[in-house]
Amino acid sequence: MTGNTFTLLGTSSGLPQAGRASSGYVLKTGTSLSLFDCGGGVTSSFMRRGFNPRQVERVFISHTHPDHVCELPLFIQLMYLTGNKNRVDIYLPSEFVEPFRVFMPALYLFPEKLPFEVNLIGYEDGFVYEEEFRLEAIGNRHLQGYSTYIEQYGYPNRMQSHSLKVSVNNKSFLYSGDLGSLADIQKHLDGFDYVIIEATHLDFGEFLELAANISVGQYILTHLGSQREILELNQRARDNGLHNMITAVDGMVLTL
Repeated sequence: MTGNTFTLLGTSSGLPQAGRASSGYVLKTGTSLSLFDCGGGVTSSFMRRGFNPRQVERVFISHTHPDHVCELPLFIQLMYLTGNKNRVDIYLPSEFVEPFRVFMPALYLFPEKLPFEVNLIGYEDGFVYEEEFRLEAIGNRHLQGYSTYIEQYGYPNRMQSHSLKVSVNNKSFLYSGDLGSLADIQKHLDGFDYVIIEATHLDFGEFLELAANISVGQYILTHLGSQREILELNQRARDNGLHNMITAVDGMVLTL
């Protein structure tokens, strides 16, 4: 496929489902690939879509729940076994850089053995990447509910979770990642060609009210549960006259 695209590799909720992968997305800009999140089943989905792992130059992880990051080591192994020789930049919430650096040798992914550099880069709210495309990280409150455990037991977690704003040439999209609530991204929504919203924690009634008053080309709801739930969301959208919303399926491609 020619041109710039954003492919949804996995659209399942945090509950693993047969036949669907968890959160994972590929941005193609020219011949360069960028992976966004890497949950369960994403590596196989990536290969099914015909992508070349040797073209992946960078990875962005929105937060470190297993359904968004659990296959990152497997993806690194895929790049190794398919002969990658080029450096891969992996952008992680800064709280996760050192744990992942320690984790890799525990999985026998020794940096000295890999024929390419795995460059771990920590990022936080407000981070901007600006090379092949422009990306801005927006901190959200998805992980704030863990504060009691962190305070009581002294865990070092900083509850870092991000939404990502991306501009490619004259097109733009927002990838919400998991959210605390719609308020986390509400002020950022206007004007995007696509808004990809992970809907597991979404108040759909609030979304319907908001969507009617904001200029967005198309809403794509992902991170979805059962087929019955998906049908209900689509019906509610139709009943409320919202015609620029679709529910995602694995392998969906957005043209940029």
